[in-house]
Amino acid sequence: MVIFRQAVFSDYEQIAALHAKSWQENYKLDFSANFLENKVVQDRLFAWKERLQNPIENQYILLAEKENVLMGFGCAFFDEHTKYGTLLDNLHVSHDAKRLGIGKSIIQMIARQSLVYKNQSGLYLWVLENNKSAFEFYKYLQGKHVETVVGNDIGDKEVRKCRIVWNSISELL
Repeated sequence: MVIFRQAVFSDYEQIAALHAKSWQENYKLDFSANFLENKVVQDRLFAWKERLQNPIENQYILLAEKENVLMGFGCAFFDEHTKYGTLLDNLHVSHDAKRLGIGKSIIQMIARQSLVYKNQSGLYLWVLENNKSAFEFYKYLQGKHVETVVGNDIGDKEVRKCRIVWNSISELL
């Protein structure tokens, strides 16, 4: 049985490991081999330690576990954008747990919490253009692709990021 719970500081290493592995599996076209092989683990450890040690007020991190093994996680920032609402900044599910409904459950639970936080009406995320399986997953969940931008805020190269939007939380629930 999968259990969902909020993250605590001691979870940062597990979250970082899953995040790094997900990038290694899905971002080969976007980041350099050197970054993925030699730097991504430290990069994600630093990021998740910081996020969980010094959380900002609107941050919400949800974990999915089965028998104390991290299967997936989502990190959102409520009320992040005046037009689009809550930012789903991270959603990663382990390769072995894909197609079990974990990603959809995490998004839906975060959407519900967004309503509780500030009665937010919308949710959005950024997905890398080359991550075709994630792009198709969000399309399946009725997310709308509204723009593509070039950025260099993650990894070690410029990437093309697509903004996916749900104008209404009810679209996800």
